[in-house]
Order: sequence, then structure tokens, then C-alpha cells
Amino acid sequence: MSAEVYSQTLSINNYIPLVAFLGSFIGENCEVVLHGTANKEKSVLAIANSHISGRSIGAPLTDLALKFLVDGVYKNHDWMMGYTTEARNGHILHSATYFIKDAEGELLGMLCLNMDTSDILAVREMINKVISSAGFEKQVDKEECVSGRQEEVHRETFPKSMEDLTESLIAQVVSDTNILPERMTSDEKIEIVSTLNDRGVFMLKGAIKVVAKHLAVSEATAYRYLHKVSG
Repeated sequence: MSAEVYSQTLSINNYIPLVAFLGSFIGENCEVVLHGTANKEKSVLAIANSHISGRSIGAPLTDLALKFLVDGVYKNHDWMMGYTTEARNGHILHSATYFIKDAEGELLGMLCLNMDTSDILAVREMINKVISSAGFEKQVDKEECVSGRQEEVHRETFPKSMEDLTESLIAQVVSDTNILPERMTSDEKIEIVSTLNDRGVFMLKGAIKVVAKHLAVSEATAYRYLHKVSG
């Protein structure tokens, strides 16, 4: 392990006790996860209330965390808060991410909170039905129009392994085209590689092999496509 990586790991490890502390204080409906960025394929260093996503220590970064890295949002923000994600089981999660940076502003890791709000939403739905049956629909509609608040929901992948994450990301992008890889033109495959590159897929080890398999091309061809889109 190099001195640089060792230093990063030591700094990130200082946050590990916070995970159990926050998980215990906030409660079992909130998952607390500490990610390190030194090893994206085994990024999860500590996790509390893991039943929310089913992950464990050694799981990779999520697709949304990869996007934060690619977009560099941590350079101008200390955290991302109040965004909503949807887990694989369909539960809506109220999420937040704190960016852990070194003295030079480089990202060392992320402390993430994922609150399962499904019970709260179920209660709200029940209250809305009571209000509706009582004849207060117009008043509720008026209040909703005044607030004008609409949250964007991100379908985040909470993978248990690097292969799981890579497969999921590639499958999402390929399925969006509605074209079988065997029938795609070279330009269409290059466009998919470009999209995958923008989403940080090629930051993961072994991604080229998986991409080549899904696009029905050789690894050499996949490398050529990547070189073309990355300049």
C-alpha cells in the first residue's frame, strides 16, 4: 500500500465510529454508509442498518456516487442533501451525502444517509384518503399548488459487488436504446460507450470486459470505442 493510499485510508477510518453512532441514534429506518474512494470496487468501509439496501462491508460505490465523482460536485459543495432515491425493492429513500475531503479538496470518501420513508408515505396516503372522504380535496389541491414542490426521484443501484454494479449500469443503458446489441450499428455502440463513460463505468476495474460482452464486441473493439469517446 502506497503512503498516499495509506494516508487516505487512515483519514477515512477516523469516520468509522460515526457510522454505528448515527445508525443507533437515528434508528433502524435509516441506513448509514461510509464509502472510501481509494477502492471503488470495495468502497463500503462501514455500514449501519444494512437491511435498507442489503449491502455489507466491501460493497462497491453506487451508480449515483459514481456520478458525483464524474461530475465533480464535491468540488463546489460539502454535501448533497434532500434528494430522493428509489431502492430496488421500490421503497422511497430520503438521502443525503457528506463529502469527506482532504486539505487540498480531493475527495477521500462519502458519508451517506438513506432514510426509508415508505412507512411515512403510507401514513400520508391514509391521511389523504381521510381528507378526501371528508370533502377537503379542493383545499388540499390549493395548498399543493401554492407550495409547488416536486421532488425528483433517482433510481439508485445499491450493489453488493462490483460485477453487480457494472452489469446493472450497462443493462440500464443498453435497455434504454430498445435495440438488441446484435442489431446495433458501430455508431450506436459508440454512443452507449460514451454514456457509460459519462456515468463513470470505466472507473471500475474489469468494466471493459463486461461492456464488450453486453455489446457483443471484442474487448479490443470496446477499448477502441472508449478511446474514441474519451479523446
